[in-house]
Amino acid sequence: MSVVSEIQRIKTNIANAYTSAGNKGATLPATQNSENLAGTISSITSDGGTPVSVKRKDVNFFDYDGTILYSYTLAEIQALTELPKLPSHEGLICQGWNWTLEDIKAEGKETDVGAMYITDDGKTRLYISIVAEGRMNVPLCFRQSVANGVEVDWGDGSAVETFSGSGSTNILPTHKYKEIGDYVITLNPLNNCILTLGANTSTYCVFGETKADSNKVYKNMLRKVELGNNVANNISYAFYKCSSLSNIIIPNSVTSIGSYAFLGCDSLSNIIIPNSVTSIGSYAFYACSSLSNIIIPNSVTSIGSDAFYECSSLSNIIIPNSVTSIGSYAFYECYSLSNIIIPNRVTSIGYDTFYECYSLSNIIIPNRVRSIENYAFYECYSLSNIIIPNSVTSIGSYA
Repeated sequence: MSVVSEIQRIKTNIANAYTSAGNKGATLPATQNSENLAGTISSITSDGGTPVSVKRKDVNFFDYDGTILYSYTLAEIQALTELPKLPSHEGLICQGWNWTLEDIKAEGKETDVGAMYITDDGKTRLYISIVAEGRMNVPLCFRQSVANGVEVDWGDGSAVETFSGSGSTNILPTHKYKEIGDYVITLNPLNNCILTLGANTSTYCVFGETKADSNKVYKNMLRKVELGNNVANNISYAFYKCSSLSNIIIPNSVTSIGSYAFLGCDSLSNIIIPNSVTSIGSYAFYACSSLSNIIIPNSVTSIGSDAFYECSSLSNIIIPNSVTSIGSYAFYECYSLSNIIIPNRVTSIGYDTFYECYSLSNIIIPNRVRSIENYAFYECYSLSNIIIPNSVTSIGSYA
């Protein structure tokens, strides 16, 4: 390493330390150097040991629970030589950030970055709560690429089970618990068996039938999910209407958040999409009314129709420049959405895309867009400014 590069490395590290100290509430001096760094750190205050929240800036690094760990201005990011330290949690292995530093710098705009995790033992964990007697027979639904290829541990001390059937055969076991309480069901694929949660169709989610009213109580038992090894790369219908699901860990082996994957998960507030995912399917987060924070990497190229329909708590979403298509109704009735930047590779704004986005106040349409379809911005009462480029050749009815 040359003297010049070593000096630059030290300067960068000092600048990073000041950024972290400022995020933690330190009083920053006018002159920032190594001599007064200790005093700056000592000025960090907290209320009785409560950590000071990191303030949102242009580029923000999130943990899986929605906590901002680090934040930087665009200028500060350009000065970085490496990404910030990865977080850690017991029982999980952090797989890295879902953006590279090179890609963040190339994006050149506001960017949210998330930490990706997988379970430390490779098993998929389903955290459930049984709160009342009389609903003790808990169903599951999954598929396995090899017969007897998935070990199921019900988490109550009973014997581990495997089941026959493979390929497109739905495995539909039911387990009777003896007591109400909290349990962790673990699914362990063996010998490279691929595990599909649910049936990958509209008939079943991971906790049985999707349509049956009698099954709602079982879907409502699911509180948290941590995905492990050998999970099928497309998640479709897996957590359909699991209304108490508040947290999920998705590893970077998953390539698609498929159709209806989290439809009706109205307790889900934060989600980090790994940088292996290339598409967000139709209805993927439909009616996730508590979803306020979603981190999308630049591996994603398409957002399907109705993807965030009725995500009424979603106030801000950053769509990377990699996205080339946004489906109709994608942000329909996202009442809290106040700001969105449409990627510059998008060529059409579809039907009802921002229908009844009451809080949307400002939007810039990129100069590759050729059409704005019917009802695209219908009843966007707060929209005070819109710039339409001369690439647009058609604007639909009630747009």
